[in-house]
Amino acid sequence: MLRSFDLVLIGIMTATAVVTYTIKHRADEKLAEVRRLEQEIRLEKDTIDLLKADWALLTQPNRLHRLINTYSAELELVPTEPTQLAMPQELPMMRAALPQPETTIEDIIAGKNSEVAKALKGVAAAKANPASKIPVPIARRPNVEAISTGSVKR
Repeated sequence: MLRSFDLVLIGIMTATAVVTYTIKHRADEKLAEVRRLEQEIRLEKDTIDLLKADWALLTQPNRLHRLINTYSAELELVPTEPTQLAMPQELPMMRAALPQPETTIEDIIAGKNSEVAKALKGVAAAKANPASKIPVPIARRPNVEAISTGSVKR
């Protein structure tokens, strides 16, 4: 007759076998995923190499020269003059280098700037006097989807 201790040990062995199998199965799935990703990366690298070779073939100077001679009437290409090239100092300044406005949002809210205060008073006056000639959009028809343009047959 089996002792209860033997039954406990058999249960622990079964549980560890199940856990070991589960871990091995997950590891195999991850390994398959890694191999699939490596294959995709290899395919993308091969595609990039093929595109680089194609680009090199398409941009060969002798080929471009032949195309320019063939299509010169349609393209009307002319050589670039040295004065057409811009120096870095001639380019517009970057957005980060733009000067910051003197009026901050806090000043606008507080009404410290006189021009902003005048504009806010004008807005308040316009709201108070709705009879001014402000264009108002025409109300839409209830069934806008039924408009027929003649270009689509339903």
